[in-house]
Amino acid sequence: MNSLKFSSICAAIGAVLVASGPALAEFPEKPITLIVPWSAGGSTDQTARALSEAASKELGQPIVVVNKPGASTTLGMAELASAEPDGYTIGTLSTTTYMAQITRDDVPYSMMEDFSFISYYGDNLIGVVALSDKPWNSLEELIAASKEKGLNFGTGGVNTTQHLTTEAVKKDSGAGLTHIPYRGSAESLPALLGGHVDFITETSVWAPYVDSGEVKVLAVNLPERAKAFPDVPTLTELGYPTLRSVQGIIGPAGIPEDVRMKLETAFRNALTDPTFVETMGKLRMEIVEMSGPEMHDAIEAEVDKASDLVNSLSN
Repeated sequence: MNSLKFSSICAAIGAVLVASGPALAEFPEKPITLIVPWSAGGSTDQTARALSEAASKELGQPIVVVNKPGASTTLGMAELASAEPDGYTIGTLSTTTYMAQITRDDVPYSMMEDFSFISYYGDNLIGVVALSDKPWNSLEELIAASKEKGLNFGTGGVNTTQHLTTEAVKKDSGAGLTHIPYRGSAESLPALLGGHVDFITETSVWAPYVDSGEVKVLAVNLPERAKAFPDVPTLTELGYPTLRSVQGIIGPAGIPEDVRMKLETAFRNALTDPTFVETMGKLRMEIVEMSGPEMHDAIEAEVDKASDLVNSLSN
């Protein structure tokens, strides 16, 4: 074959390759970032790290957890909402994220419009918790004591589920309570253990300290009594309004459906990972499996319920 003919064949092959376009890389082809809008060490952070580690094995790429605490999750969630919707930046959803939207005018995102819903993974257990040497052994006794001498309570931040749940108790009971906000349960728990607040209403990062006898739980936020604490009454049965404390995985709006589904499948399959199951059990959190569409509908209902609670507190 002469060089002219060979060159012509190569040119023809090159033209075909150019015309067909570059091959699309299969997602994911690089590490994925998971934004956790809370401080490291809290219940969301612990469970998200265990879940992400399991999901990364199926995806074949690392999932790198990045903590972005502050402003009741809105700093991290604003960054997530504005991220490129390619599936490489995702984050955790907590009830506090949409509570902030309901209670403030400066939140730069819409819960139902600016995010893709990937999968639900659990319900966070929130408890009213005090040091074991405190004289109150029930929420009723705590409320009575607060009316005689005001008490301080800590939570993971202003307008968090923990904060507003306690404000509802305060309003309905006439309790004398003052809120001390922290940047997540990783900060509010040490404040309790150090005696800087009288009690906390907080996610279940406190559970190991119940086991050791250092703290006691006076009430929990679940619709029914927690399996791990069957003797502890719920706020609902005590007559106070509560909100579901969600734990889920979301991304910016506009993630292609095939990419979203690949993420959903990986995270849902990760729910049976032994390390994740152990982490959830340690924190007494319930594992809940939901698809992205199911999660969307559940969150939409919770946003309506949260709006009703906030309106009742402002009246």
